Amino acid sequence: MLTLDQVRTWYPDDPVHGWGHILRVLRLAERLWQAEGGDWEVLRAAVLLHDARDSQHNTTRTAHHEASATFARRVLQAEDWPEERIAAVEHAIREHRFRRAGRPETQEARLLFDADKLDAIGAVGVMRSIAHAVRHGLPPYAPPSERFLRIGEREPGEPHSAYHEYLFKLRHLKGRLYTATAWAIAEARHARMAAYFAALAAESEGRDLYPDAGDALAAPAERQPEALIGPLLVERGWRLAVAESCTGGLLGHRLTNVPGSSAYFVGGVIAYANEAKMRLLGGSEQTLLRHGAVSEPVVRQMAEGARRALRAEVALAVSGIAGPGGGTPEKPVGTVWVGLSTPGGTWARRFRWPHDRLGNKKASAQAALAWLVEVLSQGASRG
Repeated sequence: MLTLDQVRTWYPDDPVHGWGHILRVLRLAERLWQAEGGDWEVLRAAVLLHDARDSQHNTTRTAHHEASATFARRVLQAEDWPEERIAAVEHAIREHRFRRAGRPETQEARLLFDADKLDAIGAVGVMRSIAHAVRHGLPPYAPPSERFLRIGEREPGEPHSAYHEYLFKLRHLKGRLYTATAWAIAEARHARMAAYFAALAAESEGRDLYPDAGDALAAPAERQPEALIGPLLVERGWRLAVAESCTGGLLGHRLTNVPGSSAYFVGGVIAYANEAKMRLLGGSEQTLLRHGAVSEPVVRQMAEGARRALRAEVALAVSGIAGPGGGTPEKPVGTVWVGLSTPGGTWARRFRWPHDRLGNKKASAQAALAWLVEVLSQGASRG
């Protein structure tokens, strides 16, 4: 069996792909294996060897998986491993890259992929992305161009900052994971990472200096989620509808502020009263009585009802307690449910905001639109 002391000699003290990364991925892989099953010996060897030949060994990052797989074969042959098990380790190493196509064939390859990607999400993911940028003489933050925001390609002379890496790759990692255990771990890590990069952008541009100046200073218009939604819908030939309760038309207001939004936004329903939720959106009286208007089942019905009523492929729905009154111990003021329905399924997310009434409405609209961008960017296959 490979020993950690032996493996340690193959890795530098590098914050991006060094020994610390290997130890973290090993812990993550063991946790996934405990929950999901598989061949631990093959998985452990693949983890320990998956970055053994990277840029530190004059190998480009785009080819490191092949070089590491070849190196793994030599090492395991020297350890007298059977050929079929060496091949299993090689396969897992070759399949762990983000830009790979198709689904890995083996459980061990899927677990290595998930463990490796989990180490690129969260606080550690932030640290690694900034360390990588600084190593290559790139800034932690640079304003992304409209071209980059739209199609992921930089303008001439535009640096690929750590923030660019977050927009281009890191924010999509959660949607690429294969196992339920990895997805559960990624939820909190993704939220921490997203919050950091949002704050990095706001502070770098000085937008946090004017917290009371209103939406006009919250972010450049071209980077607001409603400006990103249109191209993602148009490329699929989809149209969007909204069903709003506590936001009272704020979603529709923001969407129609974007020039050309009539190409993909069909309209919305403000269903504030339960009667309107039932009559206009087809909501179930039994569901409303059992769960209350601010609940996952109701907001899912609202989203699906808006799709049907307005003949749209995609619908967002929002229902919550904006305040200052109306809260309960189970559903305090600031509790908001957002529903999203697409041809790939219907999902719901709960949020709890600490703001006043107007602040809770604004936060809910922002979260709903940002979630839609996230899902559409991932292929609308998962909420």
